[in-house]
Amino acid sequence: MLGLLLSHPWCSCMVLLLSVASYIGVAGTARTATTEPALPFQQRCRAVCGFCATAATRLLVRIVTQGPVPRHVAFIMDGNRRYARKSQMDRVSGGHYAGFEKLSSVLEWCRELGIANVSVFAFAINNFGRSAEEVGALMRLAEEKLVELADRSVAENNRYLRIRVAGNRELLPAGVVRSAEYAELVTKDATAMTLNVCFPYSATDEISCAIRRVVEDAEDGAIAELAAIGEDTLEQRLRIPGPDLDILVRTSGEIRFSNYMLWQSARMAYIQFVDVFWPEFSFFHMFRVLVSWQMALRSINKRKAQMGLSPSAAAAAAPSS
Repeated sequence: MLGLLLSHPWCSCMVLLLSVASYIGVAGTARTATTEPALPFQQRCRAVCGFCATAATRLLVRIVTQGPVPRHVAFIMDGNRRYARKSQMDRVSGGHYAGFEKLSSVLEWCRELGIANVSVFAFAINNFGRSAEEVGALMRLAEEKLVELADRSVAENNRYLRIRVAGNRELLPAGVVRSAEYAELVTKDATAMTLNVCFPYSATDEISCAIRRVVEDAEDGAIAELAAIGEDTLEQRLRIPGPDLDILVRTSGEIRFSNYMLWQSARMAYIQFVDVFWPEFSFFHMFRVLVSWQMALRSINKRKAQMGLSPSAAAAAAPSS
């Protein structure tokens, strides 16, 4: 079914329109950041392309949702600083603010697609080694935007987005911790989608903390027998809970995990490296990732069965062919 839809000439036209509109939209963002005014003709072009992009996105959403939809997608949001340099934006905060705006767009796409769980690598523990100016700007951005996302969810009768901050909070300033606690508290009853904000995070820190919790629970008697300790015991104590990770996307063209969700990725997550900076990531890139995953899903579930893992929940809901 999906193959027939993708082969339709109207689908090809819409994909092309979305690509052009996305490019012009990114160019418009860069122009705005440099405060260079747009000419009237350029403004009209952007308005037309915006309309085309919206129409194309709606069509591609309908195409993708004809097949299985992943339950859990994670993003390594890489390339904000390089995007800032390329676009002549403020090198400290400009790219990171553009990155947050892209995150807002991606969350809307995931909402339309029915993806219930999204995880994002917002700040690595080793990022504390960057300049004090940049770390301070990122902390202020997190303090501001966590509250903004939470308030947006509350404004929609608390049905939109549940926020969880998954990371080592002992390393965070008090203001950021308060924003994280506020965001989690006011969105705890949201049911449509869960956003795991990994901040500050590393997979090795997550796993080592889970091991310490297993040891503490064993000493306290919460775990009756050491022989009962297995993968599930450790997984239940990770900072990023289930469901299993279906897709991990890294932008910027870098081909590495950067110590992100290593445990979750090992359970046959589908890995995609996209050669654009995070603020340039478009719905067309998202569409290609999802279609590629759908085409690989049968093979993924076969490998999962060989490893003794449960198949993708999304595949169980897919229509039989």
